[in-house]
Amino acid sequence: MKHVVVTQELHEADIRPPTLLSEFKRLSVQDAKRFFGDRAKLVEVEPPSTGEGASTFAFEKDGFRYMLAGDCGSVYVSPRPAKAALADYYRNSEASAYRVEHYAKETAEARRRHLLRSHANWIGRLYDEHGNAEARSYVDIGTNSPAIFDEVRRLGLFDTLYSLNPLPGLEAECAARGVTVIHEPIRDAGAVTAFQQLESQFSPLDLVKTACDMLAVGGLFFMTTRTISGFDLQMLWDKTPYLFVPEHLNLLSIEGMKRLIARAGLHTVELSTPGQLDVELVYHAARNDASIRLPRFIQYLLDERDDLAHADFQEFLQKHRLSSHVRVAAARREGVPL
Repeated sequence: MKHVVVTQELHEADIRPPTLLSEFKRLSVQDAKRFFGDRAKLVEVEPPSTGEGASTFAFEKDGFRYMLAGDCGSVYVSPRPAKAALADYYRNSEASAYRVEHYAKETAEARRRHLLRSHANWIGRLYDEHGNAEARSYVDIGTNSPAIFDEVRRLGLFDTLYSLNPLPGLEAECAARGVTVIHEPIRDAGAVTAFQQLESQFSPLDLVKTACDMLAVGGLFFMTTRTISGFDLQMLWDKTPYLFVPEHLNLLSIEGMKRLIARAGLHTVELSTPGQLDVELVYHAARNDASIRLPRFIQYLLDERDDLAHADFQEFLQKHRLSSHVRVAAARREGVPL
């Protein structure tokens, strides 16, 4: 199993402009109270990585309880909104509409340049090394950035592109790119992707199993998400500024991620944390929130060392799978029922 280090100039404001992100968070917290305010309708769940085992209280955010899985250190919301309630939220909430009309559109070019192009290059590289060249269809689950299809098409690896259950409001944009919008899984896909989907799913296992079931033998599943193992989340914990329901129901640890992929019947090809923003996120969060108390060494590093030291420390986090941005590539092998 491989992992990689990425070095390029990226800042939080490039992909998450503060004004847009603040408004998105405000609407999300407001809508969560409106859609999920009846606590009697929330559902208790087991640890999402293993589906079993003890857990303890981790912290509370905006009235929702985050639990810590004892066996792998993953953090997850329980009780949480039911699957139908989440679907209703994403169809009808103000936050979801804002995400499509403002957040997604106004950051589209920056995300293409800094994220989507690198996602496509990652897909192309690993597909050449490990993929099934005869499986010529590609599926993106829960599409939130339709421009990913432009980047994937340029690879020349796939004849047909599908979007499975795109974010409501993005169906037409997907179709305008020649993408087939579907609401039921297909079969025998060469590659399936789920970018920033795992953290908001009612059941992470269902998401990964859906991807596995769609793949041909030798097909590859590509996923990005946030991990609680990462530096910024470990440092900030309950003080993490942009952590809210329902966008962040599941924050699996690296160890939990490995278990989840194996439970779904996939073989991990790559598990990396090529995040570039952990140090910057901690620095800004501590500056903007006087209640945040960082360990003395970290505060000293941030205050008294220059950008080169910060970049070197961020590279160390990437190298040792300690950044909070994680990407996983996994293959469907012979013996997994089709």
